[in-house]
Amino acid sequence: MKITVQSDINEIMSNQRLLEMFAKKKVLVTGASGLIGSMLIKTFECANREYECCVDIIGHARSKQKSRVVLGDVVDRIDMVYADDFNFNVKCDYIIHTASPTTSKFFIENPVETIDTILMGTKAMLELARREKAVFVYISSMEEYGVPYEIGQLMTEDKVGIIDHLMPRSCYPEGKRMCECMCAAYASEYGVDTKIVRLAQTFGAGIPLSDNRVSMQFAKSVVTSKDILLHTEGKSVSNFCYLTDAIVGILTVAIKGKVGEAYNVCNDKEARSIYQIARLVADEVADGRIDVVKYIPDGVNFGYAPDNTMRLCSEKIRKLGWEPKVGMAEGYRRIVRYIEENLGNE
Repeated sequence: MKITVQSDINEIMSNQRLLEMFAKKKVLVTGASGLIGSMLIKTFECANREYECCVDIIGHARSKQKSRVVLGDVVDRIDMVYADDFNFNVKCDYIIHTASPTTSKFFIENPVETIDTILMGTKAMLELARREKAVFVYISSMEEYGVPYEIGQLMTEDKVGIIDHLMPRSCYPEGKRMCECMCAAYASEYGVDTKIVRLAQTFGAGIPLSDNRVSMQFAKSVVTSKDILLHTEGKSVSNFCYLTDAIVGILTVAIKGKVGEAYNVCNDKEARSIYQIARLVADEVADGRIDVVKYIPDGVNFGYAPDNTMRLCSEKIRKLGWEPKVGMAEGYRRIVRYIEENLGNE
């Protein structure tokens, strides 16, 4: 395992008591080849080695090849389920449902498939949790809030904003919102122990270098000494969270969260616009060696969400004992190191 990823795992491992709460439990992680799912699996696998937790880890993914790339030889030490859908049965005590489409381009080109994957996958996993009497942790998104009614409004878990459901791009936030409703419904009607994690924009080391998300693009610009290219004005403001903080947040909610409730997982101090992030990366991470350039071609739809100003409040999860530790500049430095470690290996 690469140095940066292992260092991140070691940081999560400092939460020994929290990890030991999963000892001798069967934990199913969907989206096992994604950023969140893969790091959860690597963390549990490390906890088994270091703390003898004896967690029975079950990963669900669609692609064997991608799982091997992202998880490496970890796939040989855990149980993996490869399926084109979610209709399978396994014994489990916890289900952490991270599987979901994640790219804006996919949302606008495949809105029907986005809706189907989000809703049908979540329902299938809720039914499994119902049958197995398992704790169900749903990984939602800050996009669930939509556009706040007031610019700059601090979004606590009891607030909602506006989502234009007639825009195809809304398939993702509307899907997430509906899945949260399903979690609450299953908790109310069937007594399923559901818990919801609303993640801020999460970034970190551990994904293939071919990944096209913004954090990877910005970090690659540092490594290659090329200017950061923005295809928008970069006005959207939102909260961010480094991967290690997000993982600890998810585990905290799984153990300490209340049934049927949602928790924002974000770094309150890291509310920045895309342009401000690009500027920070160029000035602080690249030490001014690169610049930020805007290139907005006419008539090209990159699928980005409409400009929005979103500030999440993490007070609720902080009351469970969680605190973010990694700032944005440090997070990007880690991704840069990760890219440098992996150059030529993909």
